[in-house]
Order: sequence, then C-alpha cells, then structure tokens
Amino acid sequence: MKSEIISISSREQSHATADCFQHVLADTYALYLTTHHYHWNVEGSKFVQLHKLFDEQYNELFKSIDYIAERIRALDHYALPFAGDRISKISGMISEETVKDTSADQRADKMVHNLITLHRRVIESCQTAKEQSRIAKDDESESLMTDRITAHQQSIWMLRSIIK
Repeated sequence: MKSEIISISSREQSHATADCFQHVLADTYALYLTTHHYHWNVEGSKFVQLHKLFDEQYNELFKSIDYIAERIRALDHYALPFAGDRISKISGMISEETVKDTSADQRADKMVHNLITLHRRVIESCQTAKEQSRIAKDDESESLMTDRITAHQQSIWMLRSIIK
C-alpha cells in the first residue's frame, strides 16, 4: 500500500522533472525543424556531405522527440512542445541562411554553426533535466538525458569536423 501513496514532494519533483523535459522537448523540436529545413536548402561545395549528414541528424532527432514526449507522458503530464516561445525564437535564425546575399558555401557554413549552437542549447536543457531527474531519484529520466547529451555531443563533433 505504501507504494501507491505519492507524497506531495514526489508530485512536486515529478512536476519539476516534467517541466524540465518540456524544455528539452521544445528545444529538440526546434533543432529538428531547423536541421530538416537546412537539409532541404543547403547548397555549395559541401552539398552532398551536408545534405546526407543533415538527413541522418534530423531522422535521429525525430526519433528522440518521441522518446522525450513519451517520458513526459510516463511522468503523467502532457507533452507540449509548442507551449511558450522556445520554438518560435529560432525562426529568425534559420531564415537568413536561405537568403542569397552571400555565397552558397558561406550560407552552408552558417547553417553548420547555427546547428552547433542549437545542439549546445539542447545539451544545456538536457543537463538541467538530468540534474532535476537526479534530485527526483528518477533513474529512467536521468538515463534518457545522459543518452541525449551523448547524441548531441556526437552531432556537434560531426558538424565541427566539416567546417574545420
């Protein structure tokens, strides 16, 4: 019977964890949308390499969105990636790379730099959610965030290797 009783602090911890996961979900969704957008619009001498890499990354991100949303649901909250303005803040950043005022190679490099910045933003959100999960003693959520941080670090490494 004791396992059925949820204390106020456990509910508060669960809510705090779900709230952190909402930020991760929104930031991941923004990164997914940006990566997919860049996949469609990249040009220049690195086209084939970037087009393929962006494809791999947006497909991985799409799968991760589902895992994050399902974890939020497991915490008994609704997954709300479009709540707030986290996603809309990226719209200005991504539109500039499709304006043809600069060379295709410069635009492609800017895309890569923007993706690195967005991956770092997601890592920060994941770190916050990981710490909250640790405080809440939610091993499953903490493990998911560790896996996501590792995936984003690998993506950054791959993106950086193209522009060096």
